[in-house]
Amino acid sequence: MDIPMIDDQIRRDVGAAAEATEFGSVHWAVREGHPAGAEQTIGLATFAAGKSNVEHIHPNCEEVVYVLDGEVEHTLGDQTTILRSGDLIVVPRDVPHRLINSSDAACKTLIVFSSPDRQFLPTGR
Repeated sequence: MDIPMIDDQIRRDVGAAAEATEFGSVHWAVREGHPAGAEQTIGLATFAAGKSNVEHIHPNCEEVVYVLDGEVEHTLGDQTTILRSGDLIVVPRDVPHRLINSSDAACKTLIVFSSPDRQFLPTGR
């Protein structure tokens, strides 16, 4: 077994290099090729107050959303629930879903996908 260099496996100050999105920001801490051999996609996403992502599916992986701070509405097909700090939801592959932050404060989430090259397909709804 080849053991990688430890410094190549570490992501320091996760969140500092976040990319702007239509809903807030996301920092992809782990994904295909970063680090080499990664088998998951992991991001730190912030949903700004009053913002949401589009309904979508992931045809090649499941998604786990863990709410670090704040509150967000989450849809799963035609169902809706509120997730608060400390809550987690598992979204099976191919199931339409989205996050909606209708509160007046940002919501920070940790998002984990079971594939290093997660696919994202908007549903058009």
